[in-house]
Amino acid sequence: MIRTNIINKLASEINAQTYLEIGVRDHHLNFDKINIANKISVDPHVHDREPSYKMTSDDFFKQNKDTFDIIFIDGLHESEYVERDINNSLKVLNDNGFIICHDMNPTSKEMQIVPPIQNTWTGDCWKAWVRTRSLNPNVKMFVVNTDCGCGVIQKGAQQLLDTKGLELTYENLNSNREEWLNLISVDDFLKAQL
Repeated sequence: MIRTNIINKLASEINAQTYLEIGVRDHHLNFDKINIANKISVDPHVHDREPSYKMTSDDFFKQNKDTFDIIFIDGLHESEYVERDINNSLKVLNDNGFIICHDMNPTSKEMQIVPPIQNTWTGDCWKAWVRTRSLNPNVKMFVVNTDCGCGVIQKGAQQLLDTKGLELTYENLNSNREEWLNLISVDDFLKAQL
């Protein structure tokens, strides 16, 4: 199961009508395969074709007046930007909607180093995830253990994560991965009542 399958499964569950994708390197990889009628792409660069909005996600959110059923975050893979994307997305997420965040589960220290030192790169997005789980009681969050970690956020309630004062280092993530990410299997995701 990859990000596209997760997005389409969630979209079908809520009969999603509006979709926002932040960070669109190749529209053919994900964006074009999303089964939602009204789709918007945001990226400051043109890769395979012009995005709907050729600008940073920060600039997009400043001028945006729409709300969305599904938002996919796969922009700049640095925690401070991902955290802003999550917080800005929550402001425009419809009540029954979902935010899906890619690259939340790096499987090696090298994968998450900023700037990248290898081709397979998640960046340190996971730090934004852990901070959100630690600070925002008004959401429900889990990471599906597939495709570099696909985090799912919806409005609701969660007990705040207590990282026990541990620094957000890869070593501490590795020791606390299941708890910090609220990591679930693909099978559990497929069976989940969301």
